[in-house]
Amino acid sequence: MKRKLMLLMTFLVIGIGLVNAQVSKVTGVVTSEEDGLPIVGASVLVKGTTVGTVTDLDGNFTLTNVPSSAKTLVVSFIGLQTQEVAIKPIMKITLKSDSEMLDEVMVVAYGTAKKSSFTGSASTIKAEQITSGSKESLDKAFSGKMAGVRVASATGDPGSMGEMNIRGVGSINGSKTPLYVIDGVVMKSDGDMNYYGKSQSVLSTLNPDDIESMTVLKDAAAASLYGSRAANGVVIITTKSGKEGKTRVTYNGEVGWNKMAVDQYNMMSASEYIAYAREALANYYLIDHKNGTPVASNKEEAYKFADTAAGDPTKYPGMADFINDTSGNTNTNWKDEIYRTAVTQNHQVSLNGGNQNTKFYAGVGYNKSEGIVLGSDFQRISARVNVDQKINNWADFSVKQMIASTTQNGFRDQNDQAQGLGTSSPLGILFALDPTAPVKNEDGTYNANAGYGQVSNPHLMLGGKDSDTAMEWIQSKMFRSLTNAELGLHFLDKIFFKSIFGYDYIDNKHFEYWDRDGVNGAAVGGMGSRYTFQNSTLTSSNTLTYTDTFNDVHNLSVMAGFELEDQNLLQIITVAKNYSNHLPELSNGQPDAASSYDYGSAMMSYFGNVNYNYHDKYYLSASFRRDGSSRLSKDNRWANFWSVSGAWRLSKEGFMEDMPLFTDFKVKASYGTNGNLPTDYYGYMDLYAGSGYGNNPAIYWAQLANSELTWEKSRNLNVGFEWNMFGKVTLSAEYYLKNTTDLLFQVPTAFETGFSDRWDNLGKLKNDGVEIEVNSQNITTKNFSWTTNFNLTYQQAIIKELPESKDIQYGDGQMYIHREGESMYSFYLPEWAGVNPDNGDGLWYVDPEDHSKGTTNDYSKAGWGIVGKALPDVMGGLTNTFTYKDFDLSFLISYQFGGDMFDYPGYFSNNDGFRLGSMVPQAEATDYWTKPGDNTAFPKPVYQNGQRPDRFSSRQIKSTDNIRMREVTVGYNIPVKKYINRLRVYFRANNPFLIWAKTDNVDPDVAINGYRQVDTPQLKSCVFGVNLEF
Repeated sequence: MKRKLMLLMTFLVIGIGLVNAQVSKVTGVVTSEEDGLPIVGASVLVKGTTVGTVTDLDGNFTLTNVPSSAKTLVVSFIGLQTQEVAIKPIMKITLKSDSEMLDEVMVVAYGTAKKSSFTGSASTIKAEQITSGSKESLDKAFSGKMAGVRVASATGDPGSMGEMNIRGVGSINGSKTPLYVIDGVVMKSDGDMNYYGKSQSVLSTLNPDDIESMTVLKDAAAASLYGSRAANGVVIITTKSGKEGKTRVTYNGEVGWNKMAVDQYNMMSASEYIAYAREALANYYLIDHKNGTPVASNKEEAYKFADTAAGDPTKYPGMADFINDTSGNTNTNWKDEIYRTAVTQNHQVSLNGGNQNTKFYAGVGYNKSEGIVLGSDFQRISARVNVDQKINNWADFSVKQMIASTTQNGFRDQNDQAQGLGTSSPLGILFALDPTAPVKNEDGTYNANAGYGQVSNPHLMLGGKDSDTAMEWIQSKMFRSLTNAELGLHFLDKIFFKSIFGYDYIDNKHFEYWDRDGVNGAAVGGMGSRYTFQNSTLTSSNTLTYTDTFNDVHNLSVMAGFELEDQNLLQIITVAKNYSNHLPELSNGQPDAASSYDYGSAMMSYFGNVNYNYHDKYYLSASFRRDGSSRLSKDNRWANFWSVSGAWRLSKEGFMEDMPLFTDFKVKASYGTNGNLPTDYYGYMDLYAGSGYGNNPAIYWAQLANSELTWEKSRNLNVGFEWNMFGKVTLSAEYYLKNTTDLLFQVPTAFETGFSDRWDNLGKLKNDGVEIEVNSQNITTKNFSWTTNFNLTYQQAIIKELPESKDIQYGDGQMYIHREGESMYSFYLPEWAGVNPDNGDGLWYVDPEDHSKGTTNDYSKAGWGIVGKALPDVMGGLTNTFTYKDFDLSFLISYQFGGDMFDYPGYFSNNDGFRLGSMVPQAEATDYWTKPGDNTAFPKPVYQNGQRPDRFSSRQIKSTDNIRMREVTVGYNIPVKKYINRLRVYFRANNPFLIWAKTDNVDPDVAINGYRQVDTPQLKSCVFGVNLEF
């Protein structure tokens, strides 16, 4: 009996082993029915378990330890139909195209929507498009990739802020930046968190490698649910979430270098500068001086004075007063001493996985980018954990936590036109360095007398906080903690309740130091200042959504919500001067200033949305939001914002069905309102400030109230169509019209009030344009594919109404003008008429609108007129992506036409000899007049020329028209087996070169307002990278 029992057990074990052997290991390949190509990254999951994997580069997969009870595999991939197939040891699975491929789900206001049923205007870029741009500030990733969106940047410093405009310029004095929403929570903007001496972006705290997608909401139908803050558009940022299946470990790494994108700021060589200085001095001796008689009677005599006179440049200046080595034997290119090839690196490690109930994503990132100027750099350390938990069939919960720390080292930048060109700024130093002076002395020490005025040597002036030689620097440190928690409850399969809680904490500290021996510090005995900004924003949002289908053709969705936001900002400022030593901490100086400011604001909102469609053919949508803000008075605190929209999917009609040319065709239209809140926390109130009078405390009236102050309001119209042809080509075209009223102005007040101005709502602004976008799958075969994206935007921003219809001049030197009927950011200056070939004088037109009235060399007699505008008429981009077997190539070309810039650095350096002895001209200024009959671009140089032909005029206006290679990426997927799911190596270049530019030797990427600032120029970066997944 015992023997029979043992034999029975043996057969049982063997039998179980045989059964398990049949199913414990499953291998297979997943391909696409459309082209037969293997599908990379398809999810393969054993149904009802957590056993799963993803396909490799050849579409292959292997599953081990498959339970014997398992019967079915679930195979899925975005854009293809999910299939459930019976388990076999060796499998070949073919996924079919989703007949509703256009029904990709996009993130929109307070939820998601199918693209086919969406009646508003929105565009999305995915993770791979985001990470192909700047790693320091993700807003720059939009350049050239989306119709209607313009991104610009005033400086190329790593970590600096970009400027984004969605469908034109939304305001004159109010905020012009879009609203950013991260995982359903509104993000704090940059406006009141920046130190006045240095631009910095809150967006730089976000790691692009953690972002899944970014959706831009453009029209009222898409954005009106955000009400009073959506007039400039909305950017919805969605971070990565976990995916069901085996835990995957991913490493993305890049190492490369940054350089100046465009070869600019090339200064005169030693020989060119010597000849230029000699000519400027000779012409100086030929002009009338205070005694009415020129010192020299002819040019040869003037040259002798220039060559020999020295010792007192205030009376009889000579070459030796301005030139270190008049022989020209020393020739230093100071640009190479200031600007460098900088190293950049970025590393990201992430985990992604989960089962049917719990999914998680975790990532840790490190970015370190040197600036191209000595002593400048940016560093970010970030971490994120996103967890999604299914509690039961009717409840789920998710939490998202990000922490980030950034450090930015550098110098003051010109984030305000009034700051001008700082003597100690990198460009100010470059312009003031003598090309005939050596970098080092004969004993190997740095030459401290290489520049003019207080400029010594870049190696003795530039450098970061930890440098032994740096005389001035700014260090900015930002810490951010962003928490999102979301609870979802499902009732009766038709009602869904969602509650989101968000808490955003930012601690931003700036430390600036001027050494007492430095250029700026010498005047105040040294200076140290610490500016601290601490901001906390708490958001609570609750929505209830009802979704149902009646009679299989009537689809209805109704959403209602309530939202609260509470924001607090603390500013602390401390300053010390008159330092006793060279140590930067404020305790080493004498207290000079100390102050703090505490701001707070709150908003309460009610909102709702209704979407209806009949048979996925006719669509109607309506949204409403009521906002109440503490930034406005009690009587004007509440306002309503709304939108209505509709669409007709003609391709569903009988007369278009089964027509390959019209795989999908939809026309749509929307109309609605948005708002723009005042940026001032208490702009409507009388404000009083504490101060002192001598040693006595005092209080004074600081701001005049306006209890009628209210939102800027925008009324938006959008019409367009979306057309998919043959399932291969998608064409969309839209026309938009945005009229903004109640523009925020600081209006002058009567002198008797004791105030110069107060805030008021006056004026109208119109933005309109046409957007065209084409997406095409040109070629798709087993080994080769080619896709194209093309987008084009025609736009204009016209001022329709101003207070009392009066022109308003503003900006540095009053160079801009607001005028009814003219474009925003119009340049208003004398019009340059060129150089008089007879005597070399610079000329301006007497009347810019009537050139027949002649020219003048007297600036005071020159007529002023509109000589250009900053906003381009046309802009867009072209992206092509190719794959061949395991190789991939993509490139993005951006373009813009019809815009101008004011060349502020050129104004200083190309000064026609006036600033001889303080600034060296650029090499282009060698084309100057020397004798009658010369046709040149530059007038004759004259030292201390009273005519000043270098003064602000259209001479400094230059075109920003360009076609630019914005991004190029070449990659190779290395075939790997076993433990590695993916191994890709690549090379990427950002801003590698200009294909064409109307203006030479100038980077056309400038600030939105067209003002070419005097800061770090734009960068081109080249990196080698690797994508590795286990």
